[in-house]
Amino acid sequence: MIVVVSDVHLGYRNSNRQLFLKFLEEICKPLGPDDHLILLGDILDFWRRNNVLVAIENEIIFKTLESLNSNIHYIIGNHDYTLITLKLPENQYFNVSKTLRLKDGGTTYNFIHGYQLEVLALLEPLTVEEYESICISLCQRTGDFIGDILSVLWDTLHLSFKKGDRRQKAISSITEVPESRRDMHRVEQLAKSSVKDLFLGLERGARLIFGHTHRPFVDGNVANSGSWVSDATVQNTYLTIDDGNMELKVYKP
Repeated sequence: MIVVVSDVHLGYRNSNRQLFLKFLEEICKPLGPDDHLILLGDILDFWRRNNVLVAIENEIIFKTLESLNSNIHYIIGNHDYTLITLKLPENQYFNVSKTLRLKDGGTTYNFIHGYQLEVLALLEPLTVEEYESICISLCQRTGDFIGDILSVLWDTLHLSFKKGDRRQKAISSITEVPESRRDMHRVEQLAKSSVKDLFLGLERGARLIFGHTHRPFVDGNVANSGSWVSDATVQNTYLTIDDGNMELKVYKP
């Protein structure tokens, strides 16, 4: 069994934190050593709050995760990107990475947070690497600093735009919640297309699981795990993968 959850945004005022804690206790505690829990990015929100304070406030979440018997994988998102820079001990109870590939029921599953798809679909000429450098800066300097950071980063990256260029407006929307960003349907369109395999380096026929957009769905070989924030139209969703079958579920205690 594989359980996938993303975009809890712990530290954000609209995070459904208490329900997520109940989800860990009720759904994830029964998982065994052959099962996998995948935290698919933006579990923590370092863009809006001080990183250390967010971690301290959610210590009970980490203690609950540590008590689980399953294999736990933490795939970084744009809001918790700096976790990849931490030098965690080898015996840490979860692994941190940018991507993950697992097999279940003879099928290969690829897990990414999904910011990569947004960059490819909406933020040209910004590259994924440049976007990740922005994520590091936004994780390290939060709140009132964000606007100033974005202005400096645009100059540093030497991005040239014509007056009124819609791409500049798209890039400026990075810190807006996904629910208010325009053209997010194009991210989903790219995810469902076969050309994504070329840009993401996926095997033909492999399945892709991502989050980031806060828009949960299962469609053939592609799925989005949704979010746990009250901003979202559909909230508190997660994916289960069992013997090659993907199912989207809504947690209701």
